[in-house]
Amino acid sequence: MRYFLVLFFSVLLFSCSQDKTLSIPDSVLSEDKMAEVMVDIHLLEASLNISILSKDKVSKDNVNPTTDILKRHHITKQQYDESFSFYSHNPMLLSEMYLKVLNELSRMQAQVTNSKE
Repeated sequence: MRYFLVLFFSVLLFSCSQDKTLSIPDSVLSEDKMAEVMVDIHLLEASLNISILSKDKVSKDNVNPTTDILKRHHITKQQYDESFSFYSHNPMLLSEMYLKVLNELSRMQAQVTNSKE
């Protein structure tokens, strides 16, 4: 979670000079859709890092979880790559999108915490 906060604040720092009237091209995922995909990707990365999913099993079974995430969201790798590149080159929009990611991850964390009580 600390990583997400550092990323968010660094993006926020660079976003001050960004033109706020920039529109998202049709070929790029909307902020909401990109945020949904990024939530799933970050959850996958976190589960791999804390060994919920075995990296050996993933490579042995020739499973590509990222591809599964893209399929679940009905997008192609090309759409994801183009969208990721677009947001990476537009810090203000990236900041807004990541704020949605952080809000969703925080909501999920609160839900888990509350269910344990």
